[in-house]
Amino acid sequence: MKKLIFLLTIVLLGILQVTLLDHFRLFNIRPDLLLICAVIASLTFNLRTALFFSAFAGIFKDLFVGSAFCINTLLFSLWSFLIVELSRQIPLEEISLRMALMLIVTILHNLASGLLMLSLGNSISLGIFLRILLIETVLTALFFPLVSRILKPAYS
Repeated sequence: MKKLIFLLTIVLLGILQVTLLDHFRLFNIRPDLLLICAVIASLTFNLRTALFFSAFAGIFKDLFVGSAFCINTLLFSLWSFLIVELSRQIPLEEISLRMALMLIVTILHNLASGLLMLSLGNSISLGIFLRILLIETVLTALFFPLVSRILKPAYS
């Protein structure tokens, strides 16, 4: 039942990300709620379940953003695998550690996404790329505790 609630919360946050958060953008950038869901799933569930939720969040984002070649699905799954492996080595219970992890994952995700898009022949100006890289990273990290609190009933 908790997994179903978590899944439904991912759907609701995904819809929120592409609808309501469009009105609260900072420099046309909004936090990545689906990436936050993937990170929380990776910190909470076993590898198989975390990969499922991360891939689901990635598919959901790819459908709404229109990313080429399922970039978000692949990257969300990769981050999930790496986070689960990292959490086996290092206890990541403190919120400050989790927020730092969220910052790192968001930076890596945006770098990888941008480089993959460039390699596929899409052009993006350096200013826009840096704005996405920096502002989305900060916004996503700031939203992380809020989304964690929202999702807590689904995994505790």
